[in-house]
Amino acid sequence: MAAAEHTPTQTQPDDDDESQSSYVLQDPLEIERVLRALVDARAMISAVLAPEGLVCPTVLLAVRDDGSLLLDGSQRDALNRRIEAATHLACDTRLDSVQIRFRLQAPVRVVHEGYTAFVTPPPESLLRLQRRELYRMRIPPGAPVTLHVGTPDAPPDAGIAGLRVLDISGGGIAVSLPSETEAGFTPRNLLEACLLRLPDGDPIPVRLEVAHVFCRHAGNLLRWHAGCRFVGLPQAAQRRVLQYIFQVERQRNARQRRAV
Repeated sequence: MAAAEHTPTQTQPDDDDESQSSYVLQDPLEIERVLRALVDARAMISAVLAPEGLVCPTVLLAVRDDGSLLLDGSQRDALNRRIEAATHLACDTRLDSVQIRFRLQAPVRVVHEGYTAFVTPPPESLLRLQRRELYRMRIPPGAPVTLHVGTPDAPPDAGIAGLRVLDISGGGIAVSLPSETEAGFTPRNLLEACLLRLPDGDPIPVRLEVAHVFCRHAGNLLRWHAGCRFVGLPQAAQRRVLQYIFQVERQRNARQRRAV
C-alpha cells in the first residue's frame, strides 16, 4: 500500500515538459507498453495531487482490459479522500534508469481485493526522459547493431557488412573501426549518408558528426573506436533508438532479477 503523504518536492513534472520534449510518446500502444512495464516492475510512483501540490507515493497495480489504470490507495482514509478530490495526478517514476512522467485525470475511488484503490483513464501522452548525458548503453552480444557509411557518389548499403556499433544513446553512437585511417572518420568530419541498422525494423537514415577517434589495447593489438554524434536526427528516428534501448534494458534487468 502507498505510504503517508510528504512535503512537495521537485518530483512534480513541469506543465510544459510533454509539449516541448522530443521524448514524448503519444501512440496509445507505446504508452500502454510502458505502463505495463511499470506494473511488472512494481515501480514506485510519486503522484502530485492537483491543485494542492501534495506528493503521494503509489504503485500502478494494473492496466485493465478497457485501457483504464488501477492505482494503489493509502492505508489512511484522510489521504484517500484528498486523492479522490484531486483534479489530476502528475506522476513521476523511473524504470530501468529511465525517468517517466505522465498525467492521470479524475481518479475514482474503488475497492480492489478488499483495499482502497483508484481508477483513472490512461494518459494521453507520456514523457520518457532518457537524455544522452545520463545514459549510454553497450550493445549486447548476439544482436549486433551496425553502421553503414556511404559517400556522395555511393549511397550506403545495409545489405553488406557494416561497422560494428559498440554503444548507443539518444544522442550518438560509438563504432569499431578497422584501422586508424578508416575513410571519413576524423574529428569534426560530417558523415552525411549513413544507415543505422538495429536488430528489428528497417535501417534508419542518419547523419553523424565524428566527435573523436581513440584506440584501446587488446593484448598486443590496437582497437580503434570512433565516437559520433547524431546530427538533425528526426523525432521518429530518435524514438526508435530510445525504444530499442528501453527494450534491451528491460530484458537485461529481467534476466538479472531472475538470477537473484
